[in-house]
Amino acid sequence: MVTIPTSEYVEFRDPGYYLSGTRISLASIACAVRRGETIEQILADFPALESRGKLEGAVAFIEAHPDEVDAYLAEKAKRWEESEKLNPPEFLERLQRHREGSGLKSA
Repeated sequence: MVTIPTSEYVEFRDPGYYLSGTRISLASIACAVRRGETIEQILADFPALESRGKLEGAVAFIEAHPDEVDAYLAEKAKRWEESEKLNPPEFLERLQRHREGSGLKSA
């Protein structure tokens, strides 16, 4: 697993990286940043994130560790591809419908 330094804005658990004290993955925020979303757009997409300062700190962290974050995202994508091979298409379709129905966003 790729190792990324943690900070007051990013923590490691479950095994993965998350915004400290939240269930919001670092990958979700990093992908939004890579798409060029603004802080306001990201806050709108993640209403559970009530702290603009925490989000700004996480974005600064992502920008300060581009190589580590890129490696982490690549590793997550590879694991997702491997899991797709192990799961039948019907399962993945049900998962996608569940995400769409519950308003969840993919990383």
